[in-house]
Order: sequence, then structure tokens, then C-alpha cells
Amino acid sequence: MPAKRLQCVVAAVVLSTVLLAPIGCGTDSTEPVAPGFIGGTSSNHQIGIVVRSTGRALTMFQLGSPTTQREIALGSSSTITPTGFSIRGRRAAVPLGDAASVAFVNLETATVDRFFTFAKGNATGSAFVDDTTVVAANLLENQVGKFTANQAASAITSLANVAPQPTAITVANGRALVVSSNLDSNFVPIGPGIVSAIDPKTMQVVGTANMGGTNSTDAAVGPDGLLYVVNTGDFVGQGSMTIVNPATMAVVTTIPDMGVGPGAIYIDAAGLAYISSFFGGTTVWNTATRSFVRGNDNPVCAKIASGACRGAFAASTNAQGDVYQAFFGSTSQNLPPYIFVYKAGTFSLLDSISVGSGPAALAIRTF
Repeated sequence: MPAKRLQCVVAAVVLSTVLLAPIGCGTDSTEPVAPGFIGGTSSNHQIGIVVRSTGRALTMFQLGSPTTQREIALGSSSTITPTGFSIRGRRAAVPLGDAASVAFVNLETATVDRFFTFAKGNATGSAFVDDTTVVAANLLENQVGKFTANQAASAITSLANVAPQPTAITVANGRALVVSSNLDSNFVPIGPGIVSAIDPKTMQVVGTANMGGTNSTDAAVGPDGLLYVVNTGDFVGQGSMTIVNPATMAVVTTIPDMGVGPGAIYIDAAGLAYISSFFGGTTVWNTATRSFVRGNDNPVCAKIASGACRGAFAASTNAQGDVYQAFFGSTSQNLPPYIFVYKAGTFSLLDSISVGSGPAALAIRTF
């Protein structure tokens, strides 16, 4: 989610009384698959990676020992407002929001290798095209830029124009699929959300599709090869999800009732889509049967004393299917931020992991 819209969401959370990537494959071998911290524990090599927006950092934790953590600082400037990231191998690209730049992070050494910069704007979504090439969105300039890890200059100069306010990027069929919320400067919808397909070699837009809802903010590709796009809407009514064939850019259908303010989607290897809502936890939708496993009337969430759900900024699963969910925290309700863990299948609450302030996105990997 872009930094400026995150500020709007956080403001809404403060006023609300309701708030509260491919899967890494685990192994039971006793030898770590990677050196040092990112090798995990002897019995569980999986690592959780969390981007912390207000903390201006990445936090990594070992799933086999969640209190064993490493923090990667992204800088001290107040303009650094990360809300998401992308991972390839042992590298991560972290768009830094109002800083109009992208941190290229070495997860093995827990350091920032380089910063790549737009001339101005707000850096939001990102995706790896290959091991060394990244495309990143610029929310305020309505552009997508490309850089390579070893390029001489730090400037992001290979640019493509897309629909207003691009927020997220995923890659399928060799093309970058850019999700634009299609909002004006006051964050009012100009029309439905738009997905643009870009050839990353030429940085030319080769196709577009109009979504079945407004304020589209995130997307993921399912095991069926289709693109699932979250339409956040107005944070008051129910959001929706539009299914797109990325090969033809044809809209397949739009599914309603995905929760109030859905803003993130993750799809596991079995085809279960986890759609996280800022005000109502995480719904679970089966892409194979096109039916809810847990709908907005019974989302996966950690409840407060009143029985209401805490919100969710993102969710992911480990190799066993357990769900890890980011809760941003609520100062107005004195609710600290956590990564909540739920058991596969039953979605019963197993654990809460403290990772620092402002967890906004997460992924689980084995390195």
C-alpha cells in the first residue's frame, strides 16, 4: 500500500472502534540450507520477513524460534515510509514511499546494498523480473521504473507511464502486471481500478484491463495462472476481488464481499487466497472451487474483548499451512502490533509474535 494511503488508513484505524510470494518449502534436515541466521533453526529453516512502515525497517524472525530476530534499518528520514517489498533469492527490494527510492537489501548479511531513486514521487509496489532486475511503481508520477542491481548510476530512468496511482506489481508470463487504484489527487476514484501489462524489456504498455471495482490496490497470481486483484473500495462498504486472465488481459469475473477495506492478497500453493482487511481480519477464498473457506462474516482474526476483530494488513502461510497475519496495532485502543499465527485448517490462534512497530507486510521463505 502506498505511504499516503497508509496514512489515511491509519487515521481511520485510530478513529475506528472495530480495528483492532511463493511459499518457502520447509525441511526436517539438521543442516541449514543457508548460512547463519537465515538458515533458521536445526528443525525449521523457515524465516519470516516483515516490513515495518513506522519502524522504517525490515524485521526477520526464525519460525523455529520467533524471538530470535534480526532488524535491517532502512534509514532515519521521516520520508521513509515502506509498506511492502518483493523478494528474489536472498535479496529484497523495498520501496520507501515518500523517499521516492527503493532499498536493495541483502537478507543474508542483513544490510542495504544500494538505494535506487526516482527523481521525485512516492515509491510503492515492486517486483523482480529476474535475479537482478526490478520494476517499481511511482504512485505520484503515475509511472513504473526499472533498474538493475549492478547498474552504474542510482537513478531509475527506464520509465513507463501507467494509469493513475499505481500501487502494486506482480509478474506473470514474462510481463509486469501493474495495479493502479485510479484515484485523483484527493484519493477519489476517477473510475474502476486498472491493471496495465508492461513488457519489462521495452518498458512498453502492451495491454490494460478495467477492474470490476474501485481503488484496486494489490494482486497475486494463483496456481491456475490467473491474476486476482483486490478492489479496496471506500473503506466503508464491502470491497471485491476481480479475476483477470493475464495472457489476454480479459476480466473473468468480480467476486463481491471481500471485507471492509481489503488491501492485501496472498495465494498459497494450494490455491487458497488470503485477503486481508484493515478493519476485519483475513477472509479465505478457494480459487479452485471459487467459494469462501472463511467469509467476511467469520474472518481469520484475533478478537478483542468485545468480540470484534482486529484488522489485518497482510497474511502469508508457512510450509505447514499455518497462517501468519500482520496486525498494525492501534494506539487508540492500546493494542500493540503483532504477527498473529493461526493453525492450518482450523485457523485457531496459536501465537503472537512481537516484531516492532508498524508491521505492514510479510512473507515467509526458506533460504
